[in-house]
Amino acid sequence: MCILGLTKINMEDLIQKIITEDKDFSESKFKAKADNIFIQVYTAVMKKDLTRVKHFLSEDLYKKFEQKIQMLDDEGLIQVYGELNVSDTEIVRIIENDESYEIEVKLLTKYLDYKLDKQTRNIVSGNDEVRIIKNMRLVFSKRKNAKSLGVARKCPGCGANMDIAINGKCEYCGSIFKLEEYDWVLIEIEG
Repeated sequence: MCILGLTKINMEDLIQKIITEDKDFSESKFKAKADNIFIQVYTAVMKKDLTRVKHFLSEDLYKKFEQKIQMLDDEGLIQVYGELNVSDTEIVRIIENDESYEIEVKLLTKYLDYKLDKQTRNIVSGNDEVRIIKNMRLVFSKRKNAKSLGVARKCPGCGANMDIAINGKCEYCGSIFKLEEYDWVLIEIEG
């Protein structure tokens, strides 16, 4: 395993190494993807429906969010993340393993964070008027031998065209698209 902390001097070399193996990679697109996935995941938790983000998450992380949603239900709470915003995104580390790359990203986020009682709709924790500012740490992983996403537009189950950006599930046969075989998957999130 090679852990590569990023400095301005070697940042470009490390990005170039990834581009050599992944022609579709660009730093700006990756940062935009990280921002988008963060917002989609928090929105999915708020809606208590992970269907649209399941294909972006590792199995372990998916289970963690399922448990969070179940805990909220068990406690009779509604989690609200309002005005979700990412104001800064920075790649802070790249780890090269034998079979994959991991990219750690730091996001500076701002959002409303509060919980409501499901019955009364009264706020039980947090604040619905003041946005919190929080640093989030996200780690994405991608297999080195990942197939091109261009190939991935077909369902692995029935061969139908798929829009993997929507929910990663074939609308014809129900097969789940495994993003980890083609693209970066979120494996950790902390904040």
